[in-house]
Amino acid sequence: MLGLTSVRRWMGVRRFGYDAVEEKGRRRPPRVRLISEDAELSATDRKKLVATARDLPRNYTIAAWMIRKHLDYVSTFGFQARTANTEYNTRLEKFVGRWATREAFDLAGRHTLHRFIRLQERGRTLDGDSFTLKHTSGRLQAIEGDRIRTPQGGLSASLARDDLVHGVQVDAAGKALAYALCNRNRLGDGFTFDRMVPARHILQHAYFDRFDQTRGVSPMAPGINSLQDTYEGLTYALAKAKVSQLFGIKIKRFADESVGDISGGSDAEGNPVKSEYKVKLGGPPFLLDLDPGDDADFLESKHPSAEFRDFTQLMISISLKCLDIPFSFIDESFTNYSGSRGAWLLYDFAADGKRRDNRQLLSDMTRWRIGLGILDGELDLPRSVGDTVEDVTFEWLNRGIPWIDPLKEIKADAEAVKLGVTSRRRIAKRGGDDWLEILQELDEEEKLLRAMRPPMPGEPEDDNKDDEDENKDDEDENKDDEDEKDDDPRKKKR
Repeated sequence: MLGLTSVRRWMGVRRFGYDAVEEKGRRRPPRVRLISEDAELSATDRKKLVATARDLPRNYTIAAWMIRKHLDYVSTFGFQARTANTEYNTRLEKFVGRWATREAFDLAGRHTLHRFIRLQERGRTLDGDSFTLKHTSGRLQAIEGDRIRTPQGGLSASLARDDLVHGVQVDAAGKALAYALCNRNRLGDGFTFDRMVPARHILQHAYFDRFDQTRGVSPMAPGINSLQDTYEGLTYALAKAKVSQLFGIKIKRFADESVGDISGGSDAEGNPVKSEYKVKLGGPPFLLDLDPGDDADFLESKHPSAEFRDFTQLMISISLKCLDIPFSFIDESFTNYSGSRGAWLLYDFAADGKRRDNRQLLSDMTRWRIGLGILDGELDLPRSVGDTVEDVTFEWLNRGIPWIDPLKEIKADAEAVKLGVTSRRRIAKRGGDDWLEILQELDEEEKLLRAMRPPMPGEPEDDNKDDEDENKDDEDENKDDEDEKDDDPRKKKR
């Protein structure tokens, strides 16, 4: 009988410490290298990763859909001025609205502010990071991640290639000092070093997982192989399904002779005549006039199998987790209302950090542009707002999701407000709306309805008129009181 020590040794269980560091030969051995994330992904490997990630949404429908859905939820925002000066808020929102047009915003003149942010988020999702170059004209230039790289030559004598980390010059603390900007050649498949751009002129938008990390890494990296495998598997399954759906016909004979056997007769040349049924597959509908007792059936492949479909669904579900997207988003019939709402709440929580990054990028862009506008005289800065551009308060509200079951959710929100556990402002903000703006719109609607709608039976014609009449009556009463005082005989006697 084996003792406890022998059993532990046979199972590979340690008495003390962590089993994860033991090499048991049943899986990949434990890692022993501890290096920075930038060193984990060399320049060559980074090129492969970015190229593969970019290729997936070009050809794979699910990969393209998951990226678009990710962008829908984390990169759609609206601007709201939040200063104490209401009139200035209106001027500021108009200023940002004019700046958001493609001619005033994008140096290339192709993208509006909203599309620019969407493409920036797409760039960092596939490449790991994306960059924005600020110009003195008030316009912004998008720089794709692979254009920031360590060049083969062209650097100044005071700067060596080893001083750059994937095209970024950093100080001892890891802070970016400058970026090596490269231009694409005419064919678009090569790069030429342009210049070193100071970090204060560039905004980096990246996915970071570690502190000692200079360049971002795509969150889709863990799921690239799974997405490629499902794409290839579905392609092979579809090809097989095309050739295997209908490839023959099976005939059951009641007679002793099978199709093609000699029937006993002969043709004009004396050759034996064989019995047969002639069927042209792939042609128009046909009729089989079979002998009594004979039967016909089509040979069909039951493809793809249920096991293949279940496994493919599992792999797609795992791949979607790279962007925290639940499977119910791609298949609405996968779950019920409670499951859909629970999945949405979990996803909304996971997407909040990504929205914060995009809001920060928008805030940096906006504050920089407002500062230029104040310096150039395009925008004023009243004393009631503040003394510097940092005193100008505003907010980028992310787009909310419509109610899934409006009646239930509105009732729940009303009860929450009644209990004091939330506010109308928070409910409106959750839906991507501004509560104050809704109040203003409702007030304007009421005034417009009173001005244009004829009074209903029993309804006063004009509330304002009634108020004026009441004020007039009060004035008349005050005047009568004064007249009575003047008619007071005691006052006259004195």
